[in-house]
Amino acid sequence: MPNQTSYIEQLKILEKLVLMAIAVSDKSGGIKTTTLGIESTKIYTRLTLSAMTINAILPNNSINNSKLLDFPSVAVLARTFMETTHRYLYLCIPGESKEEQQFRQKLHYFHMNFEKYRLYSDSGTHLDWLPEFEEKLPLEKAALMESSTYKELDKHMQNRVRSGNTEMHFTDEQIADKHRLAFGRFKPIYRILSNHSHGSPFATTSQSNERGRGLENKVENDYLELILLLVNRYLSKIIIAQAKLLKLQKKCHRAVSYATEIFSTE
Repeated sequence: MPNQTSYIEQLKILEKLVLMAIAVSDKSGGIKTTTLGIESTKIYTRLTLSAMTINAILPNNSINNSKLLDFPSVAVLARTFMETTHRYLYLCIPGESKEEQQFRQKLHYFHMNFEKYRLYSDSGTHLDWLPEFEEKLPLEKAALMESSTYKELDKHMQNRVRSGNTEMHFTDEQIADKHRLAFGRFKPIYRILSNHSHGSPFATTSQSNERGRGLENKVENDYLELILLLVNRYLSKIIIAQAKLLKLQKKCHRAVSYATEIFSTE
């Protein structure tokens, strides 16, 4: 883990990165790209909005100057930001071979259609749509299983793919490590965020007259510094990736330059 600078310094970096992310997002519309590029840009838009929201609930932010220290809520958003970034990069940088790119695209839509089918089945809505899903989903699964990318996976991942339980044929940890996003400490960071996201005993029993009440305290302030280091790294990565995806390096030179500086120094 790199040396942590002060919370305020990290907050200033985040707020500048958010403005850079918005600038790239504004330039991303109306550009002809691939199907994967379109889906990636949709995810990038969501990530930009999420970064704006994280910024707005952090204490001492420049938007509303809030004094509330709500670490658990920031942890929930940060965990979601991590996971969504992994899915963005999975589609945005889809491998070198055409076959793998097609596999990722097919898996993306197969997972989406399987989730829709489950939702409609469980909720009892749109029941007249179910036969179409029941007809098409086995064909989509068969197409995935015929892929050489699928055949190279271990049995556990093959099962997750064909069951519709994943939209990536890598784990979140593998994506984080591949793109050097979590300082080589994905598991402990993710465990901290997950415990606070779920309101587990690990998170709630540590609350006291100081902690967990929205008041400034050293422990939660240190946690916020960790989250900011993490989010700044993730956000700088997606700014660089989105500009490269749509060839916006010249139009968004300032954003790319700053994001590159932050990603390489964090």
